[in-house]
Amino acid sequence: MARDQRELSAAEKRRLANFNLISEELLEQRYRKTDLTCSVVKANTDGILYGLLVSIPFIVIYVLLNMKQLKQAFHGVDSFFSRFAVFWIILLILIVIHELIHGITWSRFTQNGFKDIEFGVIWKMLTPYCTCKEPLKKVPYILGTAMPCIVLGILPCIISWFTHSGWLLGIGVLMILSAGGDLLIITMILKNKASESALYLDHPTEVGLIVFEK
Repeated sequence: MARDQRELSAAEKRRLANFNLISEELLEQRYRKTDLTCSVVKANTDGILYGLLVSIPFIVIYVLLNMKQLKQAFHGVDSFFSRFAVFWIILLILIVIHELIHGITWSRFTQNGFKDIEFGVIWKMLTPYCTCKEPLKKVPYILGTAMPCIVLGILPCIISWFTHSGWLLGIGVLMILSAGGDLLIITMILKNKASESALYLDHPTEVGLIVFEK
């Protein structure tokens, strides 16, 4: 990522070359481009704020619905710490699933399916990512960006209201927070007000995308 001054991997360099080729072809077709990217640091810091804004209503509703259960929570220190360890193991697995959901959703709208999807990790920031190599229309791009937050974050939070599971609420909230960067990107897309015919192409080395519009 240029603005983070990090060295690109061989895979990132290859994806960047493919990205530049697609960009040149679209510009030759009289598309104009709008940069909707940001640094990994900004995505992680601002993303937490977006995640908190989405999470707070779910937490408040859970507390209101489960007052009695909260008073009886955490019976015994040993039990708490064993559950805490399991909780973080599950969370790490869900982070991997988060990226898979991005890829699976986007692949439903690409010409070559899952072949147009690639995964990686920005080790400097300990940030896993999924990228789509093919331009997508607005709704498919937003859907693929939002789906992990919906499936792993919002749905568990809603289910926790009725199952009285504080652990499920905690996982849901943390998965919403981990999707904060995605929420930031969706916000940037909605603020951009591009036409419905615009194309959205993932940037291969930075967080975000480039919008191409005729």
